Amino acid sequence: SGMSYGAISKPAVLALSNGARMAGVWMNTGEGGLSPFHLEGGADIVFQIGTAKYGCRDDTGVMSDEKLREIAALPQVKMFEVKLSQGAKPGKGGILPGAKVTAEIAHIRGIPEGADSISPNRHAEIKNIPDLLDFISHVREVTGKPVGFKLVLGVYDWLDDFCKEINARGIENAPDFITLDSADGGTGAAPMPLIDYVGLPIWESLPMLCDALERHKLKSRIRVNASGKLITPAEVAWALCVGADFVSSARGYMFALGCIQALQCNKNTCPTGVTTHNKRLQRGLDVTDKAERVKRYAERVTYEVCMIAHSCGVAEPRKLKRDHARIMGSDGISVSLTDYYARWRAMSDLPSRNGMDRPRFNADANADTDANADANADTDANA
Repeated sequence: SGMSYGAISKPAVLALSNGARMAGVWMNTGEGGLSPFHLEGGADIVFQIGTAKYGCRDDTGVMSDEKLREIAALPQVKMFEVKLSQGAKPGKGGILPGAKVTAEIAHIRGIPEGADSISPNRHAEIKNIPDLLDFISHVREVTGKPVGFKLVLGVYDWLDDFCKEINARGIENAPDFITLDSADGGTGAAPMPLIDYVGLPIWESLPMLCDALERHKLKSRIRVNASGKLITPAEVAWALCVGADFVSSARGYMFALGCIQALQCNKNTCPTGVTTHNKRLQRGLDVTDKAERVKRYAERVTYEVCMIAHSCGVAEPRKLKRDHARIMGSDGISVSLTDYYARWRAMSDLPSRNGMDRPRFNADANADTDANADANADTDANA
C-alpha cells in the first residue's frame, strides 16, 4: 500500500515490482519517489506524493509541475496518490536516517546524501477541505491522470463537510479515489504511542467513509481503496462487503518478501535484507525467488476471495454486500454487517468487536462455486 525505496531495499523493490507485474496488480511507490527499480519489473505504478514531495520537488523543496509531467509521461504510471497520513503514525511525519540515505536514494528524492530525510507531518499547501480539493485538481490538471489521497481517519464528522464541498463545486472536482489506512497499519520505525493509540481502525472507519459517500451520492464517483492490516482473504472479503472497491496491502507483501518483524527497519540492519542497504545483508533476499512469492501471495488471496464470493452466491467479489457477512459478538451471537452498522449509526446497543478479525460469511446453498469463475475481478491485493 506504499513502501518507498529507501525505507525498503533495492532487491525488495525489484521483487515487488516483478511479482506485481506477474500477478497483474499495481505497486505504490510510497513517499520516497519513483526509482528505476519500480519501473524495471514492469508493474503498473501508483506514484505517491508525500509531504516532502520527494521525486517531484524542485531545489527549494516545492512541488514541481515540470517533474510531475515527466513522471506522468511514463506509461507505467497510472495514478497519483496524495499522502496525508499513514496508519502507523497519523499526525506525524517521517525520518529516513542519514545512514540509509545513499547517493542513489538522495538523487531520487532530491535531497543531500547522508543527511536525515525528513518528511513534515502535513502538506504546507493543504490547511482545510477546499485546499485539499484544490491541490488534487491541480495535480490532476498537470498530470492528466487519476488523483486521489490517502489518510487514516481520526474523526469522521468532517466527512459530510467534505462531501458537501465536492457537490457544491461539481462532481468533476472530486478525488478519483480515497485510500483509507487503518490505525493498526504497520511499520517497524514508528513511535509506539502512535502505533498503539492514535487513529481509527479500519473496521470502524471504513463503513463510516463508505456511508458518507453514499449519503451524498458520491460512492460511484469516488473509489475506496481499503488498506491497513488486511492480509488474509477473509479480511479482504470483509472490506469488500463493507463497501471498499479495492484492497491494498503492505504487510502481506512484506511477509512474502521474508520479513520476520525484527523491528530493525530504521537501523539499516534488517537481517532478511528487506529494509537494509547493507549489501551483505541484502544477499539474503533473492529477487527471483521473492518475486515468485509475491506473485503467489497476490494470486492466492484473489483466488480465495473469489471462492468466498462464489460461496455467498455472487458472481464476483465486487458484488459482495454487507448482508453477506456477519460479526460474532462476545455473547456468541452473530449479527449481519447491515444490522450491525445500522445499530452503530443509531449509537444503540452494539455487540463487542470481539471476533471482528474472523468475520463469518453467509453461504448460499445454490451458489456457483466454480473455481474458474472471474478470478481477476477488482479485488487485487495490490502491492
